[in-house]
Amino acid sequence: MSLKRVGTGIPGLDLLIGGGFPRGSLILLAGNPGTGKTIFSARFLHSGAADHGENGLYVSFAESRESFYAHMRSFGFDFQKLEAEGKFKFLDALTVREEGVSTLLEEILDQVYSLKARRLVMDSFTALVQAFKNRIDARIILHTVLGKIVRQIGCTTLMVVEIPLGEERLGLGVEEFVADATLKLNRREHNDRLVREIEVLKFRGAEITQHRIPFTLKEGFQVFPPLTLRPVEEPVKFEVIPSTQTHLSTGIPDMDKALGGGIRKGTYNLVEVGRDVAFPLIRLVRPTVCNFTNQGHGVLILPPRGLSAPRIKTRLVPPLEEETFQQLVRVADFGDDVEDPYILKLKGESIEEDIETFWNGASQLREQTGKPVLSVVGFDSLEYIYGREEGLKILGQDITLVRNLEDVRVNVIRPTIALAEQLRAVSDLYFKVDEIDGALFMYGVKPKTPLYYFQVVTREGISGVKLTPMI
Repeated sequence: MSLKRVGTGIPGLDLLIGGGFPRGSLILLAGNPGTGKTIFSARFLHSGAADHGENGLYVSFAESRESFYAHMRSFGFDFQKLEAEGKFKFLDALTVREEGVSTLLEEILDQVYSLKARRLVMDSFTALVQAFKNRIDARIILHTVLGKIVRQIGCTTLMVVEIPLGEERLGLGVEEFVADATLKLNRREHNDRLVREIEVLKFRGAEITQHRIPFTLKEGFQVFPPLTLRPVEEPVKFEVIPSTQTHLSTGIPDMDKALGGGIRKGTYNLVEVGRDVAFPLIRLVRPTVCNFTNQGHGVLILPPRGLSAPRIKTRLVPPLEEETFQQLVRVADFGDDVEDPYILKLKGESIEEDIETFWNGASQLREQTGKPVLSVVGFDSLEYIYGREEGLKILGQDITLVRNLEDVRVNVIRPTIALAEQLRAVSDLYFKVDEIDGALFMYGVKPKTPLYYFQVVTREGISGVKLTPMI
């Protein structure tokens, strides 16, 4: 017989833990100060009361009702409204606990019964332990909560445990033993940027394949599923994001905002993709390519190594119309067996000759449209075919042409190529793409930005890319 599940209310999390928390279970939520335990707990209660008809009780041993309500409003959680509707209750244990264990337990049980609560949060068990001189009292409360509230009433309970900085042990130690699941919230750094993770230490009744899950406190706590578990949406048609007089849009509003409006003309830019990222490179630049062509700009592509011109076309048509693609997109390829009009044939014998052919293609697009051309170049292809020294020969000329003609260049590389350091140094904008716990993130080095979760979203047949910051 399968366990009944209770939705956590955390977007993306239920998929990774078998559908939610087991109903009537005791969940241990642990972490250092500032890791997001209270926000996680609040979202669990708010979702239950507002969306699932499950009344909730919040027992606080460290924060006043007024402070909690004000803090949670900043994340969009209106607990005052839920309280007025009889769906939520805040129990301030700051004063109740002073009267002793039995009084506190009686008050918690009375509130659970009177509210008909199906969800309970005790924040935090650590503060409760510290309030009593005799730790056996805290153990009594733990077993009472487990026996009467969780098991008999079937009230799904989150028990928050504070882990002091520098320590690993969870509270008294007995909490983890009796809990049905233990989740630990962590903070760490990735290339000098904040990373938040849920670490699943224990989870009865579910086969957990992803034991570390990145998350953000943006919009009141949400997790980022790994690429292997999140279906990749193929865009139907990208929304056109208009450019301005001073900036050309990347096609990603969140990216334009991070860049102060978009990309300036005459810039030489770099996207570096981590060596272990298993995400097709063309998908990263596709929103920008489509946004340029949909506004009448020509686009010239020299694919990264391993991608042919026909393969590039299958990634761009759709979402581009066939006619638009044929008119405004040119894709460089090597060999005499390629004959399609959109293919710019390179010989692979002389880098100077092939770069001249490439730039002639750009000139034709510029004359045809009267607008700056976007060129996307996989520099690993150039290095593989011609070698590092040959690549260095044309680098200066390449940069000069882009800037003087006020075009826009996006170079795409893996960090393993020999020219990587030179390209990083000369680029105006420099972004990196990495997988963290299996999820795809992008972040700026020039300019410096936080980590952004990369996701294609489609609504009413129109696609776009959403970048969610990890905060």
